[in-house]
Amino acid sequence: MGLKYVEHIKSIALFLLILLSLALTFTIWTFTPTHETIEPSTTVDEPISETKNTEEIVRPVKLLFHTEEVVTGTTDQDHIEVLVDELQKWQIQNIRLVQDEATPGTIKSYMHSSNRAVVYYPGLVPLPVFDSMNTITNSTIPESSFDRLIIEWEAPANDRPSLYFINTVSGKIHRADILIKDLDQFQTDIAAQAVDYETYVTDETIGTLPIYVQEGQVAKESFVYLLSKISSKKLAEALLDSPSLTLSADLLTEEYTDDTGALMRENENKKSISYIQPKAETTDPAIPSDLLFDSLSYVNAHGGWTDPYFYAGMNSVNQQVEYQLYVENLPVFSNFTTTSLEVIWGIDSGLEQVYSYIRPAYQLESEATENRMTVLSSGEEVLKALGQLDKQERSAITDIAPVYYLTRSEGESTDVVLATFDPVWYYKTNGIWTELPIELTGGRKLGLE
Repeated sequence: MGLKYVEHIKSIALFLLILLSLALTFTIWTFTPTHETIEPSTTVDEPISETKNTEEIVRPVKLLFHTEEVVTGTTDQDHIEVLVDELQKWQIQNIRLVQDEATPGTIKSYMHSSNRAVVYYPGLVPLPVFDSMNTITNSTIPESSFDRLIIEWEAPANDRPSLYFINTVSGKIHRADILIKDLDQFQTDIAAQAVDYETYVTDETIGTLPIYVQEGQVAKESFVYLLSKISSKKLAEALLDSPSLTLSADLLTEEYTDDTGALMRENENKKSISYIQPKAETTDPAIPSDLLFDSLSYVNAHGGWTDPYFYAGMNSVNQQVEYQLYVENLPVFSNFTTTSLEVIWGIDSGLEQVYSYIRPAYQLESEATENRMTVLSSGEEVLKALGQLDKQERSAITDIAPVYYLTRSEGESTDVVLATFDPVWYYKTNGIWTELPIELTGGRKLGLE
């Protein structure tokens, strides 16, 4: 009876094993790995372009050296880089406010006295941003901004050499001390070389503050670049959360949207790409240093520095920051395409985020043809031409400079276009750059290099 009971148990066990085997086989046949059913991520693994650090974007664009006899200067970024590197080695001490609302006459005395170097930034730079690139030893850095840095390379008797941070808009002037050993190095490496720079001149009747331009003729290359279209899809993947493609009302323009209500599209008329998050619109002002730091991080996050862009300025009340395209040391303007990055910030659900972002839809690819040399009118002739404007127009001018003007060659495809870059004189009034008519300065000469 016991043996029969054992055989019965074996039969049941064998039957259960057979059922288990069949179940496992069925499971293997019908199993689908879960990693194949996961929706693909919209995060861009590789940024569109390389990231850049602050000192590569927030740059001086002109240096002037004032001596008793002459003013010399340069816009060459290779020369400016020497100064930027030198500043990073300095110990900048005891920064303090010395003028709250300096008059134009007082600012002029700070900037244009003898034995001083003037470092020009195209937009107001918050001191905490400057500190992030250099070394200010103050325990707290004032939330103030400047657009001119003055290096006093011959200090008055019984006084320490100084730096002056000047805000030419508000009249605020901060002073800081520097070490004599640092200044000695500056005189040896930089100031001594400045005698070989171009001579600069001004016309006291133009601008509220003197505007210096190169005295002689300006020789710059004209050249043709291939511009390649930036992938709208790749930008959408970088800027939007799980973007979906739609067509605009004209059935030609691609639009990308996401579940948050953000929209990105290409604007054919300005060859630009625009992003907007309507929920983030705000009227609150921003802290200038936070605004600039956040904007730099935002563009870095999607690799948006596709070409050489320099910080051009901000409006902290509107939370707006702009970065200008530069080529061969000159800013680039165009009616064919947008030549700047514009970021406007806002707040949604208590969180700061980008409200609007506008950028070019193209990037520089390569030089396409042999360059030719263009000789522009001398700075002296330009000042004479602007001197013909009425007194009010002359006094409103804030800058005069050669720039590159970009035009498109006809008959090219939409993905790759030929663009010509020609140097021309421009002047700036009320924040707007305007071309100086060639006929006022006697034209420009062209020649093959």
